[in-house]
Amino acid sequence: MKILLSVFVCLFLSSSLFSQALETTVRGVVIDKTSGEPLVGVSVGLVSDESKGTTTDENGLFALSGVPVGRQQLQFTYIGFQTFTTEGIIINANRAEYINVELQEGLLLDNVQIVADGNVNAAVNELATVSARSFSVEETERIPGGANDMGRMALSYPGVQQGANDTENDIIIRGNSSVGILWRLEGMDIPNPNHFARPGTSGGGITVFSAQLLGKSDFYTGGMPAEFGNALSGAFDVHFRKGNKVDRQHRIRIGILGLDFATEGPIKKDKSSYLVNYRYSTLGILNDLGFELIGERVSNNFQDLSFNLAFDGKNAGEQWTVFGIAGISEEHYSPKPAEEREFGTSNHYEDRFNTSNIAVGGVTYTKILGSNSYLKGTTTLMTGNVGRAYDTLSITDDRYRYNTQMYNDSRISTAWTYGSQLTDHWKLKTGTILHGISYDFFKETKARSNTSNITDFNLNRSLNGGGTSFTGQLYGLAQYAPSKKLSLNFGLHGMVLGINSTGAIDPRFSLKYDVSNNHKIGVALGKHSQILPMAAYFYEEETSEGSGVYTRPNFDAPFLQANHYIMSYTYVSPKLIKFNAEVYYQQLFKVPVRAETLNDGYWMLNKQGEFPDFNTVSEGKGENYGIDLALEKFFSNKMYFLLTASFFESNSISKDGVKNPTRFSTKWVSTFTLGREIEFKKGGALQFGARLLYNGGYRYTPYDPVLSGIEKRFVPLEGHYWATQVSPYSRIDSRIAYRYNKKRYSGSISLDVQNLTNRKSPNSVSYNAETNELEFRNFDGGSFIPVLSFVFDF
Repeated sequence: MKILLSVFVCLFLSSSLFSQALETTVRGVVIDKTSGEPLVGVSVGLVSDESKGTTTDENGLFALSGVPVGRQQLQFTYIGFQTFTTEGIIINANRAEYINVELQEGLLLDNVQIVADGNVNAAVNELATVSARSFSVEETERIPGGANDMGRMALSYPGVQQGANDTENDIIIRGNSSVGILWRLEGMDIPNPNHFARPGTSGGGITVFSAQLLGKSDFYTGGMPAEFGNALSGAFDVHFRKGNKVDRQHRIRIGILGLDFATEGPIKKDKSSYLVNYRYSTLGILNDLGFELIGERVSNNFQDLSFNLAFDGKNAGEQWTVFGIAGISEEHYSPKPAEEREFGTSNHYEDRFNTSNIAVGGVTYTKILGSNSYLKGTTTLMTGNVGRAYDTLSITDDRYRYNTQMYNDSRISTAWTYGSQLTDHWKLKTGTILHGISYDFFKETKARSNTSNITDFNLNRSLNGGGTSFTGQLYGLAQYAPSKKLSLNFGLHGMVLGINSTGAIDPRFSLKYDVSNNHKIGVALGKHSQILPMAAYFYEEETSEGSGVYTRPNFDAPFLQANHYIMSYTYVSPKLIKFNAEVYYQQLFKVPVRAETLNDGYWMLNKQGEFPDFNTVSEGKGENYGIDLALEKFFSNKMYFLLTASFFESNSISKDGVKNPTRFSTKWVSTFTLGREIEFKKGGALQFGARLLYNGGYRYTPYDPVLSGIEKRFVPLEGHYWATQVSPYSRIDSRIAYRYNKKRYSGSISLDVQNLTNRKSPNSVSYNAETNELEFRNFDGGSFIPVLSFVFDF
């Protein structure tokens, strides 16, 4: 820590001694948010100095020179469109900023044109009226303890809480399992884009996306528009930014998590650009320093590549991009040396490998069709792989495999969207998403607790499937604006799965009403369907012992389904402090439960992943209801904050109609995130930030002490499934960073700390057969974790 503080002081002094003010040029493009058409003649000005301004050219491009380094705001004004002021953009002396701005048609209320300043985090998708917000690369980087990861960043938002472990970026939205989250990249639904991904879930250790490539993207916590299917609870709609078409620039990030290198610039000046990022990390460095991110004797590493190439088409209004992500990761849990192993402690004898890989490559084509319409197409090749290989060792180090799993999913996909401003009152958006799928799933396991002789490990096959299939989605949305204050959205989404010919049609409706310049209300209701994780359809069971004949009892399972009902109220004060309240009710149905019993506590959405290895029927139901509150100050006057509080109930309903709390029904979720920045005259800045997470405890099922004592195993207390909570979860994350600027180089040094106070929070219980008692288990990775990094721009 002393060394770190010394570095901060040296950087501060060197910046203070540098006397020449630094300025640079900010470039970008301004387009119509609805049609994507470039806007000509938009006035672009620097908020801090009204004498500095420019206008966009015939291609919507602008170049604003003489912009001082540091955090600056730009304002965009255009007749007939809402005036838009950016949140503070960090201007770097050695990194030419290139920004994309989308202006929305202006609304006249009481003869005053609306200014969009108070809506800087409004969703990029203008058809999203509730439960949606945008996020940027700068926001992703500044969140304390966020590790430049979208999942961890989202923990600051209302209604969102962490998954079962602090080492994972799974998020729980409004009591829903993380299974229900969709990931979308450049308009295409993609597999789980996380390193250290687990079978059947949406999370992992850290996203494959590098923050360096992120453009403005959207995050949904419910009530998605009809263009989103195959999602039960929420969605990340990720967009890559385009590289600089004029200047070449590079960034190196070196830190405890590893090495990150990004480069961007023109391929052909003013016509095309590239943006590439490579990242290599070995999280084991933290373990070597004594900070156990995962646990003792655990090594893990990952690497990934992300890119986005952008090309102007031969014809006016055409644009092509070639984009991709690729990531590989491996996690190894080593056994203890033979002389240190304790008899009865199973993990001392285990040698476990977890692997996950993903690759997505695609091409997009966008065509502006006149002044009111556009067409966009995306075609991709993608593949995802998750593997498990678990061995247990004998005293003489002989290996015995007890768990082998393999999940391969490859796809060739295409998505097309057509949008049009039909009249002054009507907008239309329609599209389709098609996936051709090649799959291969395999699982063989043996429960160690059922094996008294280590040499007797006859694996039981529970999952086996391979072949090809397809999924198809078709949607249509229409927006009707009878007045400048009111807009109504009508939508329909259809989806089909080829392997078992199941399908669903989901109607959606939403509205937004601008009561005044500062007050808005929104409503959304609709049905949402989701395909089960593909491997869930391929559970196998033998018709009779030794017959060698297998059936797939879960093969014809229908889609998971939910109805969302949401009401929203938003107020933005003249000082750009935003208050938002959302009341919601969700009905879940067609949830897999165990076939042989009426109510044994199993409900598939109590899991964050994996698949049922027994016969199920889709007769389970559920409900989530609550209120999300948020008070937010956007980054202005050198500070920002976001205070949230959510109160909710989440229940499962068994086949016999009995309600039980779900595993994630923690009752309440609260967060407080804030940051302060101190700027210096010569372009340096010192940034402080902190985040408090304080949530109700996760639930567990109490045990039957009599039956458990007799059987020497955990026996749940019948009728009390998930009835008890562990103590509340709390964590403080912090961030301190210093940003500096020189003529030839610039950059930053930052220290993010997860769990600053090293608080241990329980997340579950385990049964001790010797004492016949339950023992609380803490979150994995829930210790003090410092992440130091250095960034160099040149």
